[in-house]
Amino acid sequence: MQDDIGRLIKMIHDRMKTKIDAMLKENDLTLSQMRVLEYVHQQEDQTTQKEIEDYLGVAHPTVVGIVSRLEKNGFLCCYRHPDNKRNKIVCSTEKARSLSSFLSENKKQIDRQVQAGLSDQEVSELYRILQIILHNVE
Repeated sequence: MQDDIGRLIKMIHDRMKTKIDAMLKENDLTLSQMRVLEYVHQQEDQTTQKEIEDYLGVAHPTVVGIVSRLEKNGFLCCYRHPDNKRNKIVCSTEKARSLSSFLSENKKQIDRQVQAGLSDQEVSELYRILQIILHNVE
């Protein structure tokens, strides 16, 4: 049974990703793109590409691809940092800002679905355990 924990976590992730991607399809977005848009919005609609990499915990080329697609589709605009030409500033566009409440509501809906049937104490304990697991695999 304990050998299946990793597989179970992967299955949960895959099912959540499938559901979220289906909800976002009408706006031509994916889960990864939604996470970037949420993060930029949380940073008052402007951040650096490096900060996005750190937040997502993914490699530079991955973020470059996500940001490029979002820029191409009109959700983000980018420019070079004036003091550090190697760093790119990423800003939300009006198109992205107009989706912020839609994205927030979808995230809350998924969270409610994931936590259904769990007490507040169980949710807190689950969060604590997942933080430990994340730390263990770093």
